[in-house]
Amino acid sequence: MTSELGALGQPRSRLTTLFARYRYAGAALDQIALSVFGFALNLCLLRTLSATDYGIVSLWMTMSLFAVSVQAALVNGPLNIYLPGAEPETARRLESALATVNLIVVLATAAIAGAINFAVDAEWASHDTLTLIAIPLFVAAGMYREYYRSTAFSRHDMAMLLWIDSPYLAVTSACLVAMVIWPQRFADLAAAFLAMSIGCLVSQLCVRARGANGHYCAERRLFRDGWIGTYRRISGEVAWSLVGVVANHAENRSYVYIATSLVGMASLAAINAIGILFRPVSVLVNAWGQSALPHLSGALANGRMDEFDRTLGRALIATAIGSVALGAVLWLAWKPIDHYLLADKYGDGILLLWPWAAASGANVLRYVGSTGLMAAREFKFLAKAQTVCGALAAAATAGFILWQGYTAAMWGIAIGNAVCFVWEMWRLRGVRQRLIASAQAD
Repeated sequence: MTSELGALGQPRSRLTTLFARYRYAGAALDQIALSVFGFALNLCLLRTLSATDYGIVSLWMTMSLFAVSVQAALVNGPLNIYLPGAEPETARRLESALATVNLIVVLATAAIAGAINFAVDAEWASHDTLTLIAIPLFVAAGMYREYYRSTAFSRHDMAMLLWIDSPYLAVTSACLVAMVIWPQRFADLAAAFLAMSIGCLVSQLCVRARGANGHYCAERRLFRDGWIGTYRRISGEVAWSLVGVVANHAENRSYVYIATSLVGMASLAAINAIGILFRPVSVLVNAWGQSALPHLSGALANGRMDEFDRTLGRALIATAIGSVALGAVLWLAWKPIDHYLLADKYGDGILLLWPWAAASGANVLRYVGSTGLMAAREFKFLAKAQTVCGALAAAATAGFILWQGYTAAMWGIAIGNAVCFVWEMWRLRGVRQRLIASAQAD
């Protein structure tokens, strides 16, 4: 019987080993699929919803992204930074504490989202019963999916990542197809939020079913004795990371709230419609960051500076080349893109193209630099730098909108990210020199 069970387990073991060996390739392929899917998802929403409704969905997607960023500071970041080098028992306790904190954060965030949507009387708040339920469900489901994805990255378990993302892609795609085929029945706000939530829920069920008797859930026992003390040990650095997340959101997403206040939901829809076109580069760079952060942390912890420099340098070069190439392709192919992808809904879109190219390029370069600094646990510096640059980006965005209209909004974001990137490179240079001097002294 034991041999039979062993034989049954061999294919899974071999598959897990294969994914572990090629984890960067696996992460890249996974993110390519997510990038293509995210592009298609937004295009479906853009084409099936009115400009105002698409603006409302875009705003809530931005709020959900902010919630995921807060979760990343409190939970997902520590999973990738502290767990890779921890002793087994310490890792189990920390993972249990992080799972408990994650549950609290998700429930609190969903409740806040629902309360805000219910209480606020604004263009972007919907008060029908189904949408009131769909919005907090959308926020909570997305946060739990990101938690499981971060767990997979922290363990270098690309097989787990496949079990998370494959059901999500399949189920959500089916929901989007229904929206496109039967727009008279499904092309509304509630259907849009539910379409983006159901796949997340099915994904979680698949992971739990596969790992019910394995190691996927064993270390994540909720409210384990001493979980508060375990989490308190990392709370100082986490607090600075949280400040950085808030500042980073202001640096990159302040245009959403400023445009909503100054020019309305239809103009926000136009800005975000062009932003969709630049999504592939940012998604791929985010994928690199999730997969590379544990690797960079381990390289620094073990004094492998050459490996750290090589990984970061290659990422910066590839990111710069990819950003320039994408901007050039979009400019050259603008007319068919405007007609076939954007359905001729956004006539001023070409005026947003170069501001978005500058903002997107500066953002992804800054993200690569911040990943290196996170690996070095420079949370305090990142918090300060992103606070300053976030305020700069918000002020510049408001100024450009008031000066030249909504089509100039992204120049403000580009300025904030460019300043932050230069500042991060200067800091990384100092970090390297300090670590090299420390290694030589030992």
